[in-house]
Amino acid sequence: MVHHSACVLLLLLTCLAGFSASETEHSGTMVDISYGPSAVEISGFSIVTVGIPYSFQCTANCYPGCKFTWTRGNVTSQGPELTLQLLHIEPTKTLTCTVVNPTTGKSVSVHKTLQVTAGPSNIRISGPPMLTYGFESNFTCSASCYPSCSYSWAVILDGQKYQTAQGNTISVTPPYNTVISETLLCQAEDTVSHLFISTTLKLWVASLSDISIDGDHTVTMGKQYKFICFATCIPSCTFTWKYMGKTFLGDQIQMPILHQGKPKFYSQLEINLSDYSKIEPLTCEATNSISHATLTTTMNLTVIDPISVRPTSQAQPVAGESFSLQCAGSQNPASITWLKNKHPVLASERVRFSPDNTTMSFSPLLQTDDGLYQCVVAEGELPIQSVSYKMQVKYGPSSVVISGVDIVTVGKLYVFQCSASCYPTCKFTWTCGNVTSRGPELSLQVEELHPTQNLTCTAVNPATSMSVTAQKTLQVTAGPSNVQISGPAFMTAGVASNFTCSADCYPSCSYTWTVGSGEEILSTAQGNTISVTPPPGTVTSETLVCKAEDTVTLLSSSSRLHLWVASLSNVTITGDSTVSIGKQYTFICSATCIPSCTFTLTYMGKTYERSELQIIASDFSITEPLTCVVTNTVSNATLTTTKNLTVIDPFSVRPTSQALPVAGESFSLQCAGSQKPASITWLKNKHPMLASERVWFSPDNTTMSFSPLLRADGGLYQCLVLEDGNHDHNNKSRQESRTPILSVGYLMHVNYGPDEVQIVQRSKGPVGEEMVVLTGSTTELQCLTDCFPVCSITWFYHDKFLSTNSSILFTPVTPPYKAALTCVAFNPVTKENRTAETVVVVPEGPKNVVISGPDSLEIGVPASFTCSAECTPSCSFTWTVYGKNVTGSAIDISVNRHVSKESISCRAENTFTGKTAMISETLGVSDPHWCGC
Repeated sequence: MVHHSACVLLLLLTCLAGFSASETEHSGTMVDISYGPSAVEISGFSIVTVGIPYSFQCTANCYPGCKFTWTRGNVTSQGPELTLQLLHIEPTKTLTCTVVNPTTGKSVSVHKTLQVTAGPSNIRISGPPMLTYGFESNFTCSASCYPSCSYSWAVILDGQKYQTAQGNTISVTPPYNTVISETLLCQAEDTVSHLFISTTLKLWVASLSDISIDGDHTVTMGKQYKFICFATCIPSCTFTWKYMGKTFLGDQIQMPILHQGKPKFYSQLEINLSDYSKIEPLTCEATNSISHATLTTTMNLTVIDPISVRPTSQAQPVAGESFSLQCAGSQNPASITWLKNKHPVLASERVRFSPDNTTMSFSPLLQTDDGLYQCVVAEGELPIQSVSYKMQVKYGPSSVVISGVDIVTVGKLYVFQCSASCYPTCKFTWTCGNVTSRGPELSLQVEELHPTQNLTCTAVNPATSMSVTAQKTLQVTAGPSNVQISGPAFMTAGVASNFTCSADCYPSCSYTWTVGSGEEILSTAQGNTISVTPPPGTVTSETLVCKAEDTVTLLSSSSRLHLWVASLSNVTITGDSTVSIGKQYTFICSATCIPSCTFTLTYMGKTYERSELQIIASDFSITEPLTCVVTNTVSNATLTTTKNLTVIDPFSVRPTSQALPVAGESFSLQCAGSQKPASITWLKNKHPMLASERVWFSPDNTTMSFSPLLRADGGLYQCLVLEDGNHDHNNKSRQESRTPILSVGYLMHVNYGPDEVQIVQRSKGPVGEEMVVLTGSTTELQCLTDCFPVCSITWFYHDKFLSTNSSILFTPVTPPYKAALTCVAFNPVTKENRTAETVVVVPEGPKNVVISGPDSLEIGVPASFTCSAECTPSCSFTWTVYGKNVTGSAIDISVNRHVSKESISCRAENTFTGKTAMISETLGVSDPHWCGC
């Protein structure tokens, strides 16, 4: 508005100036107009960063001109433009621009508050120097920012972004074992100025793979070899060698192939003792210097010994014969030493050496010459131990023995062993009667009685072909066998049970019984029968042992029978007797039961084959039986117990007041019982209730209100409650699986009426405004209305009390012949009443029939007549004129003939009864225009 006014004023002044210009030319005077400053503004950034220069502009509307002064703290400057570069962090910076119009002397100041930021700078990434495949490494990014920095990460793999993250830390794991390096990029951004800087960090991935050993796989005893271990390793590895129990460091080793062992001195000769092995493992282990991961490889060296011991001929070493061994392989032995089982062999009368010690001879060879033979050859500085020769001297058989029983019983299986001193192992042949068998073991079962039974065992050495025979004579007996105990399958405490023992014996058996329980012997008896009575309540099972003994050989055999003592008692159900709907309860059925029982629980028509039952009461019932049937697994005896559970519904629906529900009025229901319901759903006749303009719910859904209440609102109302389980911290499963609880219902009957009241005649319908009945007749009438509860009915006739029944048998009273019959319906709850009324008409007449009209007629002049009568309910009228019948209560008559008189009649007929009454009149006829000629 200021600018607009100024412009208008300027135009006006311009016009005036133009108008007065001519005057100026004459007079030399001129008018000057000044204004401002106005619309003063500072333009530029609102956020500045320390160290970065910024420019700000101050503008204003001024005429003829304005001067600008900047103030920032204690510093001022002139001009409309200000250049600002902060060198230190400040919370805020305020700029003030003051504009002065020198002409008007007026000034205006404006302020601009700058938010100061600093950075980001000094960005760096800290963390481990390398990555390791399969391991997680954490890195932190930091930078200098004011007021704060936000951080974003990128993991660069093969020139592509592989992973991103937010925050000052990141966790990095190489995705696969072939990754050599990864680059981390961290960007720090000031949270206010949104300036950012970034830095990168290249990380090598520590790895170890492809380990191998380079060197000869076959080595000769006494020579030196070089081996090199290679591995692909980033950044570097250390190497450890292991060979024959020794450890070496470095990726290269040079080692002589020698025997292990402690030096032994015999006859001033130093030798190394060790067993010769064809295969010797050489192991290299590489360890990454960063990740400490290790890889191991093994090269199996085949060691060749140039010296060996072997027989001088192909003959086998047999005890009692001559035999020689030779030390072969040495070209120029300085000395040869013979060893047996690592000990030197000395010469004797039976053992001799050749002059150069290359051959050792035995004569004769003995069984004790078995052993491991080697020769130690000294050719240079190091003695070489030969390959061993293991000599097994063949001998035997000797000491042939048959082991086993001396008496056998018919039908029983026996095992006999034949042994002998023999190398190699002897072969054995058995002879029993006409039957032969092979092997060191013989299984024998005598089927028939014989006085004796002879066994023969022959041992043969297959190498020496020598044989030796041994014999054994057996005494044969029969029985006892097939020992059996017969009797019942189980016993009952306090009840005697009989058992019988039988066996096959020759010539006869005697029987001995032992009755025990656990480790305790309860009783013993003789004879083949026994009666056993378990003591009540103390013994759970008993064991019967019957021993049958042959009366001649005194051999015996036993049979054992384990019997349970079946019992069942003390059946009980433990658990709460009163349960609430929606809560879980545990019930356990127990019994004193030997040996064991099965349990069957029955609840609400369902059967469960177990002793423990968890119940969530979901349906309301005053009592509900829980039955347990216990069955003994041995005796099949059963006991039953029942626990009557009183089911309580903790929730109910009830009115909020004692007022009854009346149609047209307000009414509220309350879901009562829960302290902390998680949710409440309202149901009407099992269907959810929805809010409407007429029905609404309280904020916690505990109350439902109707305004106004309608007749259609009648029904069964329930609330479905889900309890809040947060207070039950110890029962997590209860919180996770809560069961909705359906409350006790409230059956709401809406009280209404009376609605329209009607008087109805049975089988004919409503009577209408009038009801015609005959004198002395009886009519069955009903007073009908829609009303809850049932309305009371009162009848009135002719303003007098008639009856209080809804149906009446009505007989009119005359007079009067017309009277009001009234039915009044009254609702005792709503206190409202409504009336129906009809007029009872009793037919009467016709009587007092009257013709109204002129007393005479004039020819040619119409005359009107009316017929009336006293008639209930009404009459119809029929006229007779000129011999013709005309209906209606009124008639017009015109005489056109010259007569002296004319007769007319009127008949009144009751429209209900049909009764009639007639009246006739004779009228004189005149003609005023007739002259009489």
